[in-house]
Amino acid sequence: MGKGKVAIIGLLIPLFACSQDKMPDMKSPAGFDIVWEQSSLKQVSIGGGNYARIIQLHNGKLMCVYESDEGIESIISTDLGKTWLTPVKIASSVTGVNMAVPDILELQDNSLLASYNPRPYKVNGVVDTSRHFAIITKKSYDEGKTWTDERLIYQASYRFEDGCWEPSQVQLPSGEVQLYFSDEGVYTQSNEQNISMFRSLDGGLTWSKKPQIVSFTPGHRDGMPVPILLEGKNEVLFSIEDNVGGQFKPSIIRNSFAQNWQKTVGLTDAERSYALTPKLPNEVYAGAPFLRQLHSGQTLLSYQSTQDRANNGDLACMRVALGDNNGRNFVNVTTPFTVPLDKHGLWNSLCVLSDDTIIAVTSTNAYGKNAIWMIKGHLVKKRLN
Repeated sequence: MGKGKVAIIGLLIPLFACSQDKMPDMKSPAGFDIVWEQSSLKQVSIGGGNYARIIQLHNGKLMCVYESDEGIESIISTDLGKTWLTPVKIASSVTGVNMAVPDILELQDNSLLASYNPRPYKVNGVVDTSRHFAIITKKSYDEGKTWTDERLIYQASYRFEDGCWEPSQVQLPSGEVQLYFSDEGVYTQSNEQNISMFRSLDGGLTWSKKPQIVSFTPGHRDGMPVPILLEGKNEVLFSIEDNVGGQFKPSIIRNSFAQNWQKTVGLTDAERSYALTPKLPNEVYAGAPFLRQLHSGQTLLSYQSTQDRANNGDLACMRVALGDNNGRNFVNVTTPFTVPLDKHGLWNSLCVLSDDTIIAVTSTNAYGKNAIWMIKGHLVKKRLN
């Protein structure tokens, strides 16, 4: 989780025009752009909402999970996001604890595995030391109508400075589920943070006893992991926000199935790479990255950025970059949502549909009160001047 001030410059990058043939049959990002269809702009959440993640289920329906009323909700669309059904509560807040930053994964048996992050807060100015930052999972066997099999898999401190954050999970072809999260609970005398991982061999019913540290840079804060399986590569990748250069920037951490995180990935290891090409200026904040892959091979990376905006990370907005089929060299950055400089578009995510339609998701107040919005895009050939 990013902490600290951000800096930068002035005007929104213009949106790309919406036309061109949809012919993304090459795995290299060179020669392609993402075009966002403004006619597809749609509000997802009825009221407010933050930190939304959308997936497409095996039957084509969409599921969105998000923060709402200090708890976690899920919602279904049967028409690819044009309309959304009544929200279902996954987890409610309790006195002194909000439920935050959910993730959702459909497993090989079509059950759903949600994860989220209890976060304690002061009540009447008093800290309750019995309430801890934690990582919890929960399951649904009926497309999100009901949620059960809750598991508390990790607890950090009751202190904000020593918490844990932002779970996200992926399932390997073997069936093993790996859940990644940011952990500063082991660094009580410093401001450091690592990426740790739990394993489940039974679809999230039981988990490994101790977290395994998979990424760490001494003196810094690896944060906000989002994993994918790289198509045809027998490799797990996850994006992180990386503050080695000062302000957060996206980096990519990787391991082959054979490596399987036998050692922690450090700053100079080959399994760690800066994501964007060219590199952003040091003073630009580019946090909360989110990683996905198109069926055509190219990879997608979103992040919230202050580039060409005011010197305020709270007023960042979503950018999306296009990478190659190895999850490297992310270029051709586009801006899905039109967000005025005095508004925000935060805690964003991406979903890739079965036909390679891209859905960008943001929490924004650009269109009124803060709510979750989505827009669809497609990979297209770049125009030749």
